[in-house]
Amino acid sequence: MKKVLLFSCLVALSGMIIGQDNISSASIKDLSFLIGTWEVREDNKEKTWWEESVREGNYILDSTYIELSATATSSSGKQRTYLWLIHYNTKDQQFEMVSMFSNWHKIQFDILSWDKAKRTLTVQSGGDPGSNEYHERFGEIVFDEDFNGYIWNGENKYGEKENPKIWMYLEKGTRVKNP
Repeated sequence: MKKVLLFSCLVALSGMIIGQDNISSASIKDLSFLIGTWEVREDNKEKTWWEESVREGNYILDSTYIELSATATSSSGKQRTYLWLIHYNTKDQQFEMVSMFSNWHKIQFDILSWDKAKRTLTVQSGGDPGSNEYHERFGEIVFDEDFNGYIWNGENKYGEKENPKIWMYLEKGTRVKNP
């Protein structure tokens, strides 16, 4: 009886340890498919506006962050640059992204959720602490089976919270160069 009880406790304990390890085993390396060079086109769903860019993905800061930097040109001929920094926050156990744009005054903070089985990266605004401006973002990026292409359906809401402007977009990306 004691052996059965001891064995049962060990099995339960090992299950808890394995479960905890699986929770904390996520890392920035889980998003390694973002590394490389991507050709990207974003289309606004309601307007005839579009933007094309080349996006470079690299590891930085001892491979604890992924940096995605891009130079883009819109259908109106305007050029801009932007930078995204992605990190895995081990304390909060979530992927986080900070975005900066040459043509917009705000720094944006998003929470990313990765579903490996569905090859889906969900982007959701993480809030603007201390800001008086309303901004909300949600999107789903679905990668193809070989992780060399994706489709991103997204929506940005900004301005007045009760009556926000809404920017709905469809972005398609194709990997053109591996690291």
